[in-house]
Amino acid sequence: MRLENRCVVPLAPPAAWDLLLDLPRVAPCIPGVSAVRDECDGRFAGQMTAQAGPLRVNLAGTVRIVAQDAAKREAQLTLEAADRHLGGSVRTHLTLQLTPIAENQTQLTITTDTAFGGRLATLGQPIIRRKAAAALDEFARNLAALLESGG
Repeated sequence: MRLENRCVVPLAPPAAWDLLLDLPRVAPCIPGVSAVRDECDGRFAGQMTAQAGPLRVNLAGTVRIVAQDAAKREAQLTLEAADRHLGGSVRTHLTLQLTPIAENQTQLTITTDTAFGGRLATLGQPIIRRKAAAALDEFARNLAALLESGG
């Protein structure tokens, strides 16, 4: 499933770029994410809990930065995670693209191409699209709060 979502980061593009590629710092802004740690070589391990339709999902896995172009402000990441109890998995290729809007505002476009396995594959696309949009809205609010607190 391919999704594209956008939000505004209240920073100039260079600062937004640095923040968004600091995954251990920014990951807790994603709803349900916890325990993110650097595994070296651009790989990060973490956990995420989410309610997706009738299923409660507890994913554990890794995110890896596979390419980044600071001049274009574009990064490619891959995510692989599984819920061993539920018997479901997720494999996602993400593209992060930053576009200047104003002096201290940057549009973040996140394009994802995701494959679901196991019970997660039984969820309908409308449920997943709504969940993704709501999660990005909450991410943007949490990121703004992080910046306001100086964190």
